[in-house]
Amino acid sequence: MQTRLSQSTTHMIRTFTAVVLCLLFLPVSGTAHSETSPDQAANLGEVWFDRMALALRQLNFEATLVQSQGQRIQPLVWFHGRYDHETDLELLIHLNGADSRALRIGDQTYYYSPVGGSYSLQTNVTAGFIPPAFYEPFAQISQHYQVIASGGMRVTGRPAQYLRLVSRDEYRYHYDLWIDRESAMLLKLQMMTPQGEVLEQLQLTSILFTEQIPAQLTEVGAIQRPPRLYEAAQLEAPRFNLRPNWLPEGFELRRAQHRRLYDTQLPTDHYLFSDGLTEVSIYIGEQQQQGLPELAFQGAESLINTAIDGYAVTVVGKLPVVTLHQIAAGMVMNSQGATQ
Repeated sequence: MQTRLSQSTTHMIRTFTAVVLCLLFLPVSGTAHSETSPDQAANLGEVWFDRMALALRQLNFEATLVQSQGQRIQPLVWFHGRYDHETDLELLIHLNGADSRALRIGDQTYYYSPVGGSYSLQTNVTAGFIPPAFYEPFAQISQHYQVIASGGMRVTGRPAQYLRLVSRDEYRYHYDLWIDRESAMLLKLQMMTPQGEVLEQLQLTSILFTEQIPAQLTEVGAIQRPPRLYEAAQLEAPRFNLRPNWLPEGFELRRAQHRRLYDTQLPTDHYLFSDGLTEVSIYIGEQQQQGLPELAFQGAESLINTAIDGYAVTVVGKLPVVTLHQIAAGMVMNSQGATQ
């Protein structure tokens, strides 16, 4: 996929890299002391969250940003525009490594990569970028998260409102958000453990708001569309007897299928769950064929491998590793119970 960048955009790409690290690692502290009551802070937090959700769908802009997970840093260019009342357009271009790009037109998202191949998904958000719940009213996740407004600071040279998004239980990560006070645009987010360790970070390093959609998005109509990765009618039902039976409250089953893994071609059952803000995947295969070592890793994408009743089980997601262990411990054979 080739997309022509304007001269001004090329200039942005060349100049923003020098300030990325300074902006990226600004300390979390620096939020102003708030004298509002807890209830007022929560109500104000919901108002700001809902304003941000609208801004992410409705604003026309071109921006540069950086994502980081541990030592891995990826700068990107981000174009977004509102085509009509029903459709928004989005283009993300990775600037490090392979020339990977993601193009979203409404609820159809196309991924282009010379390494992993190109494919499309029916989704109205770009996977692995901003959590899907950030595009929706806060009421959709309010049962499992609370959001609190507390002062602010400057981010990318713009006055920003600070929001703290906290899980109502111990099973999930927390988020810090900085929202542009003028436009309600998301300027920075951090995902962190309940203990405060920052696991993943995203920060805009420049942004230009425009009256019309960026020129780069007016050219997408002629771009070739890659094949669909999943067709619901073609999904094969899980085959193995072992299946998940417990997840934290609020997680709903989004996909259950039997398929062969891309790299090993081993037959595997795959379950995908989401609470709207984060996702968790469970992979189940025959232990004799998989031969995976027992391991556990906590990070932006936590992972555990374990063996249960002759099956190799891998659980991976943006959740604390202790939660993944509990999910694995709750696995049952098909003759027991029913999946939540």
